[in-house]
Amino acid sequence: MSAWHITIKDLLLLSRDKRALVLLLVLPLMFISIVGMSTGQLLTRDENSERFKIVVVDQNNSDTSRDLVTELAKKPELLIRSVSSKESADDLVRSGDASLILVVGPKFEELVDEISVSDIFNSKDGPAAAGLASLDLEVVTKPNSAGIGRLLEGVVRSQVIGFIAPIAARKNPVTRAWVRSREAGEEATSIIASTAQTQDKPVSKQNAVYLWVVPGFTVMFAFFVISIMARSFIIERDQGTLRRLLVAPIGTVPVLLGKTIPFYLTSVLQCSLLFLCGRLMFGMPWGAQPAYLIPVILCTSAAATSLGLLLATVVHTDQQVSSYGTTLILMFSSISGCFFPREFFPKMMRQISLFTPHAWSLRAFDAVLTQPIVDPQLISSCCGMLLVFTVIFFTAGWWRFRATANG
Repeated sequence: MSAWHITIKDLLLLSRDKRALVLLLVLPLMFISIVGMSTGQLLTRDENSERFKIVVVDQNNSDTSRDLVTELAKKPELLIRSVSSKESADDLVRSGDASLILVVGPKFEELVDEISVSDIFNSKDGPAAAGLASLDLEVVTKPNSAGIGRLLEGVVRSQVIGFIAPIAARKNPVTRAWVRSREAGEEATSIIASTAQTQDKPVSKQNAVYLWVVPGFTVMFAFFVISIMARSFIIERDQGTLRRLLVAPIGTVPVLLGKTIPFYLTSVLQCSLLFLCGRLMFGMPWGAQPAYLIPVILCTSAAATSLGLLLATVVHTDQQVSSYGTTLILMFSSISGCFFPREFFPKMMRQISLFTPHAWSLRAFDAVLTQPIVDPQLISSCCGMLLVFTVIFFTAGWWRFRATANG
């Protein structure tokens, strides 16, 4: 008997385990599909799903305020909706149909008429420094929007400054000619752009959400294999087949390799299917050099299965598998950035996440999928760290397995 015979046996057993196949292959695809529907990219496709929804309450009702709303509505990244009262706007925000409320106060036109060019560029107390309140504008976001709300407020603020700048410039004889030439140039540009648009085919936009959703779920579900591996060891231990393997003329390392390889191959298949479905179902790009995905997938699966081996040598009951395995999966996934991009983590949290193999895998996937030029050195370092985790987990599992067997 050799490690190859054990691998063939476990592959046959794994192929007959419907619960394991559902958990490792079907469930990840279901999650990706649910995310696709929730973001409007699958079945529920919505052209407005990628736009920031802003509701405007115009209390000024002047030509200037209406021009402001019209200019905001021209921005492709914004979806503007006007309502008559603040109460109606609050209802839209609470129902999730709007992300931000812009209230145009009754003094807006009067304050805009008083604006000069020097006021716009005054960094101490002008509109650029004092904020929208200096123009009788109020921005309201949901309390739980945190940084996203501040980001939206900054977008609206920049758009408002861009709107009032030409108004102020027309009052100044030095800048008046510049404004007129600029407007004439924009009109010519818009004519050329509209002509080109009628001649060229529209370019479909790719949903950037999947550039972190698919890798995040891929890495998280790759480590679901640890629970399946631990249950496999427990079943063989209870049936007595594991003890018979130990007394067979084969070393401990071949036994562990034979038990690990089937789950490793399953994990590689799982990761490959998720990226394939992301490409076919959602048009997710594979980056400028997709070949670099191969070593990252192989090293991620190696780290996952070696951790599964370690867990299998620690637990003794199915209840322990459920509690320990689920805790490890959720803790590592949340710390590493599987649920939320690491770029938004505080600096200390980003450093802590590097103590998990998940974070190194996500760094490598991000470098391949989002960078125009892949950095081979970064991919090598990430894969190297994943292999370090693999060696540590496998060695610890081998030591635990020998200690348990001798005990």
